[in-house]
Amino acid sequence: MNNEIISFLRQKDYKFIRDIGEGGCAKTVLLKDDLIDELFVCKKYSPLNGLQESALFDKFVQEIKLLHMLSHQNIVRFFNHYLYPQEKVGYILMEYIEGDNIEGYVKLHPEDVSDLFIQTIDAFNYLENIDILHRDIRPYNILVTNTGIVKVIDFGFGKKIDFGKDYEKSITLNWWCDILPREFQEKIYDRKTEIYFVGRLFEKIILENEINNFAYKELLNKMIEVDEQKRIDSFSTIKRAILTSKLSELDFSEDEKFTYRKFADTISTLFIKIDEKAKYSTDIDQIIKRLEKVYKSSLLEEILQNNLEITRCFVTGSYTYQTRPTMEVPILEDFLSLMKSCSRDKQNIILNNLWGRFDTIKRYSEEEDDLPF
Repeated sequence: MNNEIISFLRQKDYKFIRDIGEGGCAKTVLLKDDLIDELFVCKKYSPLNGLQESALFDKFVQEIKLLHMLSHQNIVRFFNHYLYPQEKVGYILMEYIEGDNIEGYVKLHPEDVSDLFIQTIDAFNYLENIDILHRDIRPYNILVTNTGIVKVIDFGFGKKIDFGKDYEKSITLNWWCDILPREFQEKIYDRKTEIYFVGRLFEKIILENEINNFAYKELLNKMIEVDEQKRIDSFSTIKRAILTSKLSELDFSEDEKFTYRKFADTISTLFIKIDEKAKYSTDIDQIIKRLEKVYKSSLLEEILQNNLEITRCFVTGSYTYQTRPTMEVPILEDFLSLMKSCSRDKQNIILNNLWGRFDTIKRYSEEEDDLPF
């Protein structure tokens, strides 16, 4: 029946392996599930001396809510939680990351710093796209696995925000960075502040390890501008600049270029104008799935019958579009085949170039236009 309480009677047991660490309001340990032969990190809500117990427990619950929203290869994976509100006790079960923090990893592998930078930007670009601020960017909150995969951890100070207005700096931490961003004077912490601290972190690592072959020096300089007005504006802008710089490294055949251009030329004409708050879709696997669905629904047609279906694959939010069908089904078929056959690097380049096409489309404010699409 609806709203019926489902009780799981079997107790789940884990084997304690070792302590990992302890902070102001949480303790972390390493556990093992013998049944599936897997290790997990368990974070226990445990405030020191019982201070602010209720407020910190609410904060712990908020961290769990944030972790439920996250799914990205460069962010720690969340598995489960156990909450006991009456006793003010809680546990979070997460991915065990076998590796080191980013500072320790780069000391042993300085040649990987450019790739680690790209992965870190990918993680924070993802958080930016789902309107989450991490708000505790420091070396030991960015781990690197033994195989070189970045994992952003610890969302204890994280916050889901409205990027249109929710910029108030509601936390005060002991920042490791000697030079603080100017917006701190106005008690502001926004996505450009996140950019600043990610940039300062990599600047610190590069200087300490005397690295001379970092591939994105100009981008880094734009990230660490103290004046937020001069700072690069978003992680998506940074990611697109990285993709543009990698274009010369990849060899596209003439057939691949032709296929891309035919599709890009057509889909660009479907948009009339785009709301300035609309976002571009970034999940390539999801885009391909949506394109496949559109293609399958049009197999018997010469021209796609629903322009909204195809435009929704690439842009989320409000926009106006042409209702008259113009995209030929074979153009979509060829583009879909291209995307599915390309390497991930090539897929990213193709998507980045499509975004460049969309950038040229007229923008409007939603307040000025009450049309639904």
